[in-house]
Amino acid sequence: MKIKNVASGLVILAALTMLLPSAARAQCSNYPCGPDGAPLLQRLTPQGFMGADFRGSCAQHDQCYQIPGINRRYCDLQLKQELHRRCECSAFPLGCRMVANMMYMQVRLFGRRPYLNSQYQSPYHNPSPYYAPAPVYSAPAPVVYYGY
Repeated sequence: MKIKNVASGLVILAALTMLLPSAARAQCSNYPCGPDGAPLLQRLTPQGFMGADFRGSCAQHDQCYQIPGINRRYCDLQLKQELHRRCECSAFPLGCRMVANMMYMQVRLFGRRPYLNSQYQSPYHNPSPYYAPAPVYSAPAPVVYYGY
């Protein structure tokens, strides 16, 4: 009796593990991780790790950067937590968390310019009413990301 219950439990567990990657894939978009202006760096940036797909987390991080006045560190910590959450579905969670921590450190080190660009180009960008609007010819140019 016990062996029959254990065997049926293993079959159910195997069926659930086969369904989990497809459910995780359905939540993720095709939006790649990495800096938008540097396609080579996008290809070098991990898009996932052994069953964990990071692309949805990267898209959420980019959307967080576009919120006017948002704290950059807050968005980066949200990215780290989301990457760690997605690592729970990985075949090798410890290695996945190591990759997630590496991605977090890269975002902290090199994410300032993309953050500033997102703040400037935000669809919600609304200059403060306390300042006079700048003339068109003296509008500040966006910060250019050179990939470093």
